[in-house]
Amino acid sequence: MSSEKIVIIGAGTFGLSTGLHLLRKGCKDVTLIDPYPVPSPLSAGNDVNKIMQSSSTHPFYGVLALEALESWRTDKTFKPAFHETGIVYAAKNGDELIDSKKFKEANGLKCKNISEEELKKLIPDTQDGNAARFEGWNAFYQTDGCGWTFAKQALELAAEEIIALGGKFVVGDAQEILYGKSGEVTGVKCADGTTVECDKCVLAAGAQSYKFLDFEGQLLAKCWTVGHIRLDEEERKRLKGIPVLLSHDHGFLFEPDSVGDLKFCNEFPGYINRPDGADSIPLYKDAVPQEAEDYMRAFLKEVFPHLAEREFSVAKICWCTDTADRDFLIGTHPDHKGLILGTGDSGQGFKFMPIIGKYISTVVMEGDEALGEEKQSRWKWRPESGKKRDIFDLQKRSGGSDLIKDLNDVKSWTDGKLTGITKKLESL
Repeated sequence: MSSEKIVIIGAGTFGLSTGLHLLRKGCKDVTLIDPYPVPSPLSAGNDVNKIMQSSSTHPFYGVLALEALESWRTDKTFKPAFHETGIVYAAKNGDELIDSKKFKEANGLKCKNISEEELKKLIPDTQDGNAARFEGWNAFYQTDGCGWTFAKQALELAAEEIIALGGKFVVGDAQEILYGKSGEVTGVKCADGTTVECDKCVLAAGAQSYKFLDFEGQLLAKCWTVGHIRLDEEERKRLKGIPVLLSHDHGFLFEPDSVGDLKFCNEFPGYINRPDGADSIPLYKDAVPQEAEDYMRAFLKEVFPHLAEREFSVAKICWCTDTADRDFLIGTHPDHKGLILGTGDSGQGFKFMPIIGKYISTVVMEGDEALGEEKQSRWKWRPESGKKRDIFDLQKRSGGSDLIKDLNDVKSWTDGKLTGITKKLESL
């Protein structure tokens, strides 16, 4: 096995984790292909921070999250990227928090209810004064076992170890998986005509996966909106070390990063992009729909009122790929020997980065059965899930309009620069 040539399409969260674990397990010939060097701008993991929650209302993913937490805490490669600040969960309707808090406490996690005044102390304002903040909010604070990860750093650290272990990176735009006469994988062809031969290919291209294979409706590329505001030195000091704030009504935000950017996202079920009415195709732009900026500024007004009308330093959309049931798609392809799928992050993939490659590499080296019955059943190729799929199903997501929208219906876009100029989709 260690002498087999293995190619991974995609050097993002799943791809890097897979390459790392293959090399740690003794594989000698591992190549990752991506159009860009790490961290790839196509990767949803190329971000200043991602939430790390160590619990899930689903027992299966709850166990997996605790396994991931242990690796974030102890794995020499990933540990530097983990910041265990805790998370404040908030909602205007306190009933929405009861089950979540009970579930976390039942799993041994430390949580405590906090008042509006306590919330103001935990997450102070960016300026002195008595501006109205958190009015009518209910909240509890999970103090350990959670926080945020410096996602971009985690990608870079994984790539460093891959290189140290003998792995290779090819900066190339993979276009096609090549097959032999019997349908077996033989290599990957890039846009410049070069071919990388392989015995096995792992498709870990995230929202770009649709380009390589007919997934029969199993995958749906979906995006969310992100904003940053650059803080001054005093504001950074005030917010350094604050817990993650996760509001069921508004969205989430983090402490400022190393350059002083405060990142925030509005809570909503997501956008798709179907220009021809078929597949949802990722559209990468440094802009967001105007309504998304409006939601983000409304969120800021509740938390940091002095920032609510400040210019954004970053406004962008971030693409993931959802399965119909939000279980990952990890396993062998039934018709192509040597083709292994490692995709379908379903908006929850990054927190599992330290461990997800362990499972994908297990399939590569030992086959589906080595996953164990439950993982194999949940993650297998399952085209029946794509039949008659309702692509506008919220999949237990909420916020904003409580609708999944198509970017082709968006009339105005903005870069958050407060210029008063909006951009039409077709001009981007």
